[in-house]
Amino acid sequence: MQSDAANVNSPATQQQDEPSRYDIETAGPPSRSSTRSQRRWLPALGLLLLLTGLGLGWRWWQGRGADPGGQAAAQQPPGMPVQLETLETTTVIDFSEFIGSLDAPDSIEIRPEITGRISQIYVSQGERVAAGTPLVQLRPDQQQADVASVLASVSVARAAQANALSQVEAAQADRIAQEAEVNLQRQNFERTATLVERGALSEQALDEVRRDRDTAIAQLNAIDRRIQAAEAGLAEARAGVTQAQANADRANAQLQEATIVAPFDGIVGDIPARVGSVVTNSDVLTTLTRNQSLNLRLSVPLERAPELRTGQRVELTDNQGNVVQTGVVSFIAPRVEGGAQSILAEATFDNPSGQLRDGQFVRARLIWDQRAGLLVPATAITRLAGEPFVFVAEPPDPTAQPPQQPGSAEQPPAGQPPAGQPPTLVAQQRPVQLGNIQGNDYQVLEGLSAGDQIVVSGVLNLADGVPIMPVPPASEAGSGAPTTP
Repeated sequence: MQSDAANVNSPATQQQDEPSRYDIETAGPPSRSSTRSQRRWLPALGLLLLLTGLGLGWRWWQGRGADPGGQAAAQQPPGMPVQLETLETTTVIDFSEFIGSLDAPDSIEIRPEITGRISQIYVSQGERVAAGTPLVQLRPDQQQADVASVLASVSVARAAQANALSQVEAAQADRIAQEAEVNLQRQNFERTATLVERGALSEQALDEVRRDRDTAIAQLNAIDRRIQAAEAGLAEARAGVTQAQANADRANAQLQEATIVAPFDGIVGDIPARVGSVVTNSDVLTTLTRNQSLNLRLSVPLERAPELRTGQRVELTDNQGNVVQTGVVSFIAPRVEGGAQSILAEATFDNPSGQLRDGQFVRARLIWDQRAGLLVPATAITRLAGEPFVFVAEPPDPTAQPPQQPGSAEQPPAGQPPAGQPPTLVAQQRPVQLGNIQGNDYQVLEGLSAGDQIVVSGVLNLADGVPIMPVPPASEAGSGAPTTP
């Protein structure tokens, strides 16, 4: 037995753990007692294996069900996606708004000055015409007859003037001859008086020459009166000529008034008149408007009157607040409008392109002052109890409650950073004081500073302290970028 044991344990055999042929051959079937013991522990082993499998399956099922949530949390952005805008100092303006209608100073109704029947219309509505362009022609039959009649009167008056002039000239010639006769008779009278004085002639001879002298003087005076009468007739004839010529000029003017022309450059308006219609000076044929310059009346409150001055800038805006045209204050009334207690001012706008029209209602801003300030988009404003607020992107407060730790049964709400990951920015609600609206932006009077980052989209989904994630605008974001809620 000892030698067999030595042989078995010796290295030479090299058959460790292998049964010998004798053992195999001599081993018989298992005993009945060993079979009963095996049957007792096999069900226990099966039950153990079953429980182990159920436990592993349960853990696998939990891990599978929780994994999508974990993946979703891992894929969720670290906050609510929003767009941010950094405030920068810009130019803000102090202004007052007005609504009024534009008025063209050169806008008139074209009416005929005489009664007549329309024979021709030379222009069409909307046509641009120059000064002196014929617009409407009236039938000139009556005017032509009137012109012919007054021209005949002018001819008669001129003939009478010529006759009166000839009478004056004849009388003046007779006076010259009679004046010579008077001079001769005076000389005869003087010589005869000298001779009578010397005794050479009798007194009778002196009386005869005195008579001849007085007769010549009387005839000269008669000629002077005839000349005066002839000159009066000449003056009357000249007055007749002047009157006849005036009548002729008036008739010619009326004849010319049968052709209605444009008094200045402008655009023809509606033409209610029709060819064949009889019109009078109370009928409107058309309108003519020059839109190169338009005026706007402004009723400025009396308390701002000291700030009003000529040359002050006035802007016309559209419904979106965009500036359409710029003009200046050209007139300030010297008196206060009693009923409204306001100052009337007029602003003038150049309109070379014709974009503005006479009678057009417009919105206007009278600029009082401009300065450096801040503007925020209207989309960034929220209101709470009527007070305006803005969400400002700021780093989270380190003293705030930390986020949940991994392994917690509760998942973070949508839009929040995954548990254990602190947000980079949070939305802080900040009250602001707003001024006038300028375009699509509000002026900020208090509450914000240059360099602040404000939320300009998705503000309705935010609350104070909610984590946010900046995203680019939709126009800059790629196809896979998150969109603003």
